[in-house]
Amino acid sequence: MVITQQSVWEKLTVDSRLLKLVVLLGFMVVGLACAVGFSSKASAHGYMESPASRSLLCQQGANKACGAIQYEPQSVEGKGGFPASGPTDGQIAGASKYFELDAQTTDRWKKVEMKGGQNSFTWKFTANHLTSEWKYYITKIGWDPNKPLTRDQLESKPFCTVDGGNKKPDMTVTHTCNVPTDRTGYYIILGVWEIGDTGNAFYQAIDVSLTQGGGTTTPDPDPEPPFVLPNFPASAWCSTHTESTITMQWTASTGSAGIKQYEISRNGNVIGTTTRTEYTDTGLPANTTFTYTLVAVDNKGNRSGSSAPVSASTLPAVVIPVPGTAAAWDSTKIYLAGDKVTFNGVEYTAGWWTKGEQPDTSDVWKAVAKDATPTWNNAKAYNGGDKVVYAGHTYQAKWWTKGEIPGNAGVWTLIN
Repeated sequence: MVITQQSVWEKLTVDSRLLKLVVLLGFMVVGLACAVGFSSKASAHGYMESPASRSLLCQQGANKACGAIQYEPQSVEGKGGFPASGPTDGQIAGASKYFELDAQTTDRWKKVEMKGGQNSFTWKFTANHLTSEWKYYITKIGWDPNKPLTRDQLESKPFCTVDGGNKKPDMTVTHTCNVPTDRTGYYIILGVWEIGDTGNAFYQAIDVSLTQGGGTTTPDPDPEPPFVLPNFPASAWCSTHTESTITMQWTASTGSAGIKQYEISRNGNVIGTTTRTEYTDTGLPANTTFTYTLVAVDNKGNRSGSSAPVSASTLPAVVIPVPGTAAAWDSTKIYLAGDKVTFNGVEYTAGWWTKGEQPDTSDVWKAVAKDATPTWNNAKAYNGGDKVVYAGHTYQAKWWTKGEIPGNAGVWTLIN
């Protein structure tokens, strides 16, 4: 039985006494959708960018044998309400969906250097949602890094919680949190982004090599490393201009001998130096992702350790679309956001990563030409404003609909 908005309104109109039953049934349908939604095909959403999460390091190649998540680190989505609900124990890192991420040994994953105390955690979103909250958990002292991650290996309460206000966040969000200073060595920090409008959540495991922070120490007149490492702040760490340039900014380093310059590396190779706290990398290929790190050099020639890596991508090359020139859709090919194909004489553009989803039936594809009105398809979902042709007439959807026949359902308005 298919429950639609139209059928619900019809029940309310026929007999108001059915109101409680209809509302209850509606909630049951929504609950079912939330329970199974994370296992179906969905758009990309968000990942922990800094410090780099396990899934992001898979995409960057620092972690190997990661499975499909290497193509979409933003898609580690599972049931929300953690820890009372959520992924099964032993499948937390992969959200009961990407099981390669649940492999766990002492040396399975690349670790991010981190010092206890105040740290910044940055989320990068590819599709932002209404947000209930963000929570950050850390494994207990004495946890076993050679066993899959379970709830009893995590502290029972998050060390940091940020209220989302049930609003859509910016596409990049940074939280300042105090990481426990009572432990050193290998720990996992679990970031949980609880969605406010789906009942799901996104899970990001961060493998950290932790050293203690806080407390008061007597400064060494010439410490090693001799200064505070440079750091990319979330507010302006990287930006792109045309398709061949990336500009980055960072917080300044400090040291007893003063800072002489910064060395900038791209993908592990030094590409330039600067005395400023910003740098523009030019002459880059379009639509390509690069990883950058910084090293500070003081006036005595001492070099700091490397900063935490950040990744940025150049924009896709600007191409003036010519109708009919896009290649035919190939069900075996992976398409990224912005890719164009033709299918049954209509040109479509991909909204996000997709493979095997047919252009005339999947929400990921949108017709390029404004006047290209596709024929109605009972297997395709339509959003409010979408137009279709059915039985020789053009109809426009008032709201989200699927399987409701134009001309027979109130969701469709006759255009001509």
